[in-house]
Amino acid sequence: MLNKRARYPLAGLIFSTSLAGCVYDAPSRDDVEYLTDDSLPSHTIYQPADLDGIETPLPVVAWGVGGCTLPGVSVGVFLAEITAAGYLVVSNNSPWSTFPTSSDMLIETLDWAEIQNADPDSPYFRKLDTENVALMGHSCGGLEALHAGAGDPRVDTVIALGSGIFDSGGLGGATKDDLLTLPNTLWMNGGPEDIAYPQAESDYAEVPDYVSVVWANYDLSERGSGLFGAHNGTLNDEAGGEYARASILWLDWHLKGINANQSQFMQDTCGLCATDSKWSVQSKNW
Repeated sequence: MLNKRARYPLAGLIFSTSLAGCVYDAPSRDDVEYLTDDSLPSHTIYQPADLDGIETPLPVVAWGVGGCTLPGVSVGVFLAEITAAGYLVVSNNSPWSTFPTSSDMLIETLDWAEIQNADPDSPYFRKLDTENVALMGHSCGGLEALHAGAGDPRVDTVIALGSGIFDSGGLGGATKDDLLTLPNTLWMNGGPEDIAYPQAESDYAEVPDYVSVVWANYDLSERGSGLFGAHNGTLNDEAGGEYARASILWLDWHLKGINANQSQFMQDTCGLCATDSKWSVQSKNW
């Protein structure tokens, strides 16, 4: 028997939080839907609307929500774009939940994906590429991704957006020790006005020489500091903005083997910079 599943159309979704009155608006995409499943009740699953028509298994992306508490639809614009690029994306927290999250929830997603992919009764049977997985997250959720990614060998790459580990550690479970065991990692920030900029700068400087990393900044200083200025990047811009474009390029490189995308992120070639002068990139240990 299949698990009980609740589907939601992406069109016209608007969610207002109590955090500075911020409004999130998910896009109208006919090719993406989000849903909940009793087998993973504390998460939100973003998938192709025509899952049955998928012939090439989808790499899996687990997402850590901002504040380690925002709902699973809090950056639906951005996550739908990732999904539409050929991924199964699972966000911590159910669509409207604001419960505190943890890095363990990202690992739960990976465990769940493996079980579903192997279950003939699951709609995801042989639809998922569980050999190619990424952890991503924003702000506190990025710290969860860094912490979980450092400790689970199944993780191929981590993308931490508007995030960086505090010297004191603790938030999102992350400590500076996580830098020692990371897979290939991308820090993405909104420039000097991003409140996580100093922490990301420190992380990049402190990773050991056997960890391959990139620190990319898309300068949004004109949006100011604070939680919903440069720190929020382009997550809620139309189609996820430059953060979505760069994330897909990185994921396609690491999870789909499109190695030509590496030149987008190397500081001596920086394809991102050639496309948009707001980008600056530092890279090392490649």
